[in-house]
Amino acid sequence: MSRHITVVTPENVRIEYELAGLASRAGAAIIDLLLQVLLILAVLGVRMLLSEHGRWPGTTWANALLAIASFVMWYGYYVYFETVWNGQSPGKRYARMRTIREGGTPIDFASAAVRNLVRIVDMIPGIYLVGMISVLANSRNKRLGDFAAGTLVVKERSEWMHTKEKQTQEEASAAQYPEAELVRNIELVSPDDFETIKRFVERKAELDGKVREELASKIAVPLMAKLGIEDNGHIGYSNMLTEIYNKCAAQRGMR
Repeated sequence: MSRHITVVTPENVRIEYELAGLASRAGAAIIDLLLQVLLILAVLGVRMLLSEHGRWPGTTWANALLAIASFVMWYGYYVYFETVWNGQSPGKRYARMRTIREGGTPIDFASAAVRNLVRIVDMIPGIYLVGMISVLANSRNKRLGDFAAGTLVVKERSEWMHTKEKQTQEEASAAQYPEAELVRNIELVSPDDFETIKRFVERKAELDGKVREELASKIAVPLMAKLGIEDNGHIGYSNMLTEIYNKCAAQRGMR
């Protein structure tokens, strides 16, 4: 039986998510495990090749390097992908799931590091069983790492995927929104301003049209005043934030 939760974001917007269950999480984990094994085998292959040509250090150093490489492949794999891919590893992306923070905000490096450090503990026989029971027993389908990092694993809703694909097609067909001509003085956009805009742009496809525009207006109106952009009454605030984001990324290299 699927479980749903409602998350209230820092912008006081309520978003409903479907939690990822044990079966779907296990499927994603198997895909990630296979990729990790392939990476470790590739490292071993390089080690054997270098050894044949006499370019590999002594046994002690070789074992140390292999241990470090294996740890990076095992631990760094999840931390890297979940940080860069906004809460998704290759396995989660294939299974259409992602990790988010409990407040609905994207997972950050610290949260990814904590939840995956506990993953190492989860792999210990006996404790691994406790982790599985934890996912089944608690109302938010959390494993031990999720409790430690304050995260949730949720499913990508099919309607979100459709909306995002449609939005991408619309943006591709119309090179830019009309609001782009009004954007100016982007050097006045502070890192905090940009971070707020970025969070909105990344999640706007998840919001209902009316809610999206109301939230956009709360962010855009004071920002437009700061940038000296006159509100002529015909501005789409969501489009305006998107264009400010695009120009900051293209002209100032903000990410």
